[in-house]
Amino acid sequence: MKFLLIYGSQTGQSEAVAEQIATMSEDQGLEAELLCGEEVTPEYLHDKVAVFVVSSTGDGDPPENFESFWYSLHDTPPQNLTFALLGLGDSNYTNFGGFPQNFLDFLTGSGAKSFYEYQLADDQVGLELVVEPWIEGLWEPLKETLAKIENPPEENNSNQFPRLPAELINKLSQLTVDKTDNTTKPMFSLVWSDTKFTHNFPHGVRDFMMPFCASSLEESRVVGKKQLTQHLDLVKEVIELELSTSDTGYSAGDSFGVLAQNSDTEVTQLLNRLRLSEVAHDQYHLTANSGVKARLLPKHVLLQCSPWYALKYTLDIHSVPKKAFLVYLAECCGSEEEAQCLRYLASKEGSEDLNQLIYSPSLTLLEILSLFPSCVPSFSFLLQFLPRLTPRYYSVSRIHRNHATLNHVTSDHVTSDHVTSSSISFVFNHVTSIREGGGEWGDVPGVCTSWLRSLNTGDPIYIYRRKNESFRPDTTGGGLIMIGAGTGVAPFLGFLDHVQESGMSDVRTLLITGNRYKDLDSIYADYFREHSESGVLTHYRTAHSRDEGSQCKYVQDILSRDSAEIGKWLDNNARIFVCGDAKGLGAAVFSTFKTILCDLKNVSEDEALQILSEMKKNKRYCEDIWS
Repeated sequence: MKFLLIYGSQTGQSEAVAEQIATMSEDQGLEAELLCGEEVTPEYLHDKVAVFVVSSTGDGDPPENFESFWYSLHDTPPQNLTFALLGLGDSNYTNFGGFPQNFLDFLTGSGAKSFYEYQLADDQVGLELVVEPWIEGLWEPLKETLAKIENPPEENNSNQFPRLPAELINKLSQLTVDKTDNTTKPMFSLVWSDTKFTHNFPHGVRDFMMPFCASSLEESRVVGKKQLTQHLDLVKEVIELELSTSDTGYSAGDSFGVLAQNSDTEVTQLLNRLRLSEVAHDQYHLTANSGVKARLLPKHVLLQCSPWYALKYTLDIHSVPKKAFLVYLAECCGSEEEAQCLRYLASKEGSEDLNQLIYSPSLTLLEILSLFPSCVPSFSFLLQFLPRLTPRYYSVSRIHRNHATLNHVTSDHVTSDHVTSSSISFVFNHVTSIREGGGEWGDVPGVCTSWLRSLNTGDPIYIYRRKNESFRPDTTGGGLIMIGAGTGVAPFLGFLDHVQESGMSDVRTLLITGNRYKDLDSIYADYFREHSESGVLTHYRTAHSRDEGSQCKYVQDILSRDSAEIGKWLDNNARIFVCGDAKGLGAAVFSTFKTILCDLKNVSEDEALQILSEMKKNKRYCEDIWS
């Protein structure tokens, strides 16, 4: 049984490990085709079983003999690839094992299936500690995988929907769903041009991409990147980015918008599925059809664009389709059975099955199309149905002034390469959403956070400052109560900087933070302790939800425990600032303050809610929360 053994090596270590695997495979009765990355084309991976041994070089970059192969994969993702991956790295470097992890994310994101657990060996402590047991455990799953491919089970052609639940297929066989006579009316007519679309991002998106903007759109650059957490099997991956900016209007408490981008892999897959690969970068022209009211036209649809640009930068390809979209997709099916299924799901009778099959796991357009192979929708209709790709918002953690001066260029409403020399920092979790009832679909990587995670120093990112007048530290009142969990503590770095820079040493400050483990994900704990020792932060308390013996698991536990003291802060007109997720921390903290007011002021719940409402109105209870 034969498999591919492909390595990417900068110093020769990955090549040596691959050669070791090739030699040992003979003793296992297997044949390894040993190849360097630059010797392989993406097409050669189609329908293959491959073992990769790949190292990381520089700041998480691919090895030189793997680089051309890596970039070619983005244009032609492997089809039906089954793989195992061993990564090599050195923890002396900041982005330890950066490229093997990026390579793994790409393969899994493009639909390749892993048959054996990924491991990352550390040269700093000894590669053999991971390499040897990984190789030892490789052979059994590799043999099982090769055997399944060489002896596939007989196909059962009776199932016309191989990925649909059997219960739904049985139900459809007993139902008759009437075909509607009302076909979807197109808003646009699309005409292809003989020229390529040559504009670069963010051409055409400025007006509809920037709600609540307080500045012009700016081409910023990544000037710093840090991973703030390790032990990612126990805690969330938290990353800090520092961005250059020429905007001098940033203040503590501000937030900014980031123009997100869909992944190249998903865009390529969707173009392939829509049979648009050959015209991906061709320019098209849209005109509104007669009778279509201008106010009904989607504002985010560019009248001159290309399929690649539209899917990459302007359309939300992860949005869950509405029923009207499913009705249209039924019209695009070559199979009447598939069309009937889509019509049923869009009907009142099919609501429960629609929720279970599509809405609960939040299937994307590409995943829905995989359920219905004969469905090939028109691109002009996708423009009509898909919503815009919205910006993502992040809180500024710190503002850094007076960096080195760069050149200044302004074009197309975008400020680039800044004359001033400021920068801002922010933090984010690398989000992976667990699907409800997702089954075979797997978890969903965050669109923006996955892209942000891939950025390196010098990469461009388009941002704008948001309007924000309420979440600002006021050093003239009766003190600041700051409450945040996880990355929600980030804006309070800027608050404390502001207090220190204002010279108001008599300002009372109380910071309450929460995280899982005291020693694993207490981001910025050293910074807060330094301010506590200097007197800028007068009170600092922490909660740890998963540490054994922790008296307070959550920030609301600290509020409840110290309610009498909190009451005194409120009597002195302290301002409350809450930063975190709305459903979790935001709701819990608000409810706890309601209870504190009920107990200390001997008022009813309705009266406590009225007090909190007045505090919000007077900017004494301020929230920076997200859903």
